[in-house]
Amino acid sequence: MKTFFRNIIPLLMLIMISINSANAQQWILAGTVPVPGQTPSISVVDANIAWIAGGSSNAPAIYRTSDGGVTWSQITTNGTLNELFCIWAISATSAIVGEGAINSYAKLYKFASDGSKWNVVLQTGQNDGGFNNIIFSRSNPLIGGTLADEIYVTTNGGNNWTMKSTGVVGVSSAQNSLMFIDQNFFGFGLKNGAPRVRMSPDGGVTWSTKNLNLTGNYTSGFTFKNDKMIGLSSTSSSMPYIARTTDGGTTWNTVNIGTGLTGTTTIKWVPGTSVVYILGSNGSIKRSVNDGLTWVSLPTAGITGLNHFDFNKVNNVICGYAVSTNGSVIKLQDSILYYLTGVGNSGEVPTRYKLHQNYPNPFNPSTTIKFSVPEKSNVMINLYDLTGRKVMEIINKEFTAGNHEFQFNAGSLSSGSYFYRINAGSFTDVKQMVLIK
Repeated sequence: MKTFFRNIIPLLMLIMISINSANAQQWILAGTVPVPGQTPSISVVDANIAWIAGGSSNAPAIYRTSDGGVTWSQITTNGTLNELFCIWAISATSAIVGEGAINSYAKLYKFASDGSKWNVVLQTGQNDGGFNNIIFSRSNPLIGGTLADEIYVTTNGGNNWTMKSTGVVGVSSAQNSLMFIDQNFFGFGLKNGAPRVRMSPDGGVTWSTKNLNLTGNYTSGFTFKNDKMIGLSSTSSSMPYIARTTDGGTTWNTVNIGTGLTGTTTIKWVPGTSVVYILGSNGSIKRSVNDGLTWVSLPTAGITGLNHFDFNKVNNVICGYAVSTNGSVIKLQDSILYYLTGVGNSGEVPTRYKLHQNYPNPFNPSTTIKFSVPEKSNVMINLYDLTGRKVMEIINKEFTAGNHEFQFNAGSLSSGSYFYRINAGSFTDVKQMVLIK
């Protein structure tokens, strides 16, 4: 009888897991703002703090939450009457915003940390366009870039800016298409002509234009991994295809991300991970956890008209927010909690697939998961609760033949028993882990 139960329990778990495998990471409503405008932008500090900028001509608007979207307070716009196209959140008390939708003398403002006023830190010249992008490095918050008709770079947290001439005029105004890794490696999507991005590998000294082999003429999505080798780009009418490079932008191949996502697209890479998200203006969001090779759709609480989203990774937890043109705000309900550290091959090639028991077990809040693959394989490991409901996707990427291990951080999960299942080739196995806080 004991043998029977030992055999039947994993089988029942597999059945429940199969039934519930459609469950995925979800977004939930996180409040509303009254006047977002038609092109609102959002910036995330952590799971609780986010800022929104938008509004319209003669009625600019800035909002902030510090309680995870429960309440949004409207922040004074310092007397400007111009629509705001971009924002970067520094903390709960400081942010940088840029005027857009004007062609000359657009201002970039930095909110004083004491909340007393907005200071003008940069202004474009005549016919130099409005600001439509701001990005700062997540690893070095003093370094950032902003885009009008030219790119400007700061190395002191946005107090001073240096112009880096892009070599093109009037084609760089795709909102939120600025790609910025550091003060040397950056670029942007072009807004007309064939789908292209323009990039510099050396701080704006030299530039090159890269054709993406996509349809459309408004390159609205552009992002790179921190390694400066793998990048993704898309246009407002290229779906279901995006462009992907693995050689720093020299060559681009198309990737089919599947149906359901249309309209103007924005792509965001989560720094320090293989996780990347794409947003369509029809309200759809997809996620890839293997550097943009394969994608899954994420429910977005029925919200349409999403214009912009942003992410940050804090203590190995990915925090995300998105804002719609109707004022609805959504945030991630179940962040990806895993963080790969030191995944590698021990040297000896195993002869069979194997999922090892995690250790320590029980654990709080981190544990090591090991697995073996005898040949190059795509490995997927999912986590489930005792009802068979999928809690999260831990891994979904390709591994070389060998023995691999990684740290799994369950800091945001509740105490209890969970099951983790591996799928690699035709191999499947399930093991139990216990989280005790």
